[in-house]
Amino acid sequence: MNKIVSILIEHDEKIDAREFDLWRGMAAGSQAQGSWQNTKGDRAEVVIKDLVERRIREKKLVVEEISRGKGEILKLRAGRQFILGSEPDIGVYKKGLIKIAVEIKGGIDPAGVLERFGAALKSLRRAKQENSKSTTILIMQGVSLTTKAEEEIEKSKSIIDYFFTIEGIIGNEDVRKDLFKILKI
Repeated sequence: MNKIVSILIEHDEKIDAREFDLWRGMAAGSQAQGSWQNTKGDRAEVVIKDLVERRIREKKLVVEEISRGKGEILKLRAGRQFILGSEPDIGVYKKGLIKIAVEIKGGIDPAGVLERFGAALKSLRRAKQENSKSTTILIMQGVSLTTKAEEEIEKSKSIIDYFFTIEGIIGNEDVRKDLFKILKI
């Protein structure tokens, strides 16, 4: 947005003071929209993590709980650990080795979907490099998916074992059960 405003200023022979107000309004609107969309994305991640954590607690699987800076570690029976953090968003470990990696991308802006997908793919690829037998799960907002994003997801099946939409998990009990089955909770 700043680049656009700069070009308008550079190519305008006479600048009217009212134009500055319009340009400031455009910049503020653009920033507010981006913040709103990021907030929606963050909220979706929290909702999915809460669903997983609630399921673990309902099944009474937790034997120890450790809170840390940006996440939480839930130690379960049979030596598994669920780390609710940021890289990956949900990691399931056993004996220090990643078994399941979940990336949640809740952004709703279709213009940024490929960037979010790329970041998720990078994290899931790291999990596969650490443990080639690890299971990887990508969860994204269905509303943000473009045809190109769907094609990229399909092309990445060697890295992405399972794909879900946030809407599917939240709105469909069978889909949610499928996720829980993969997570073994």
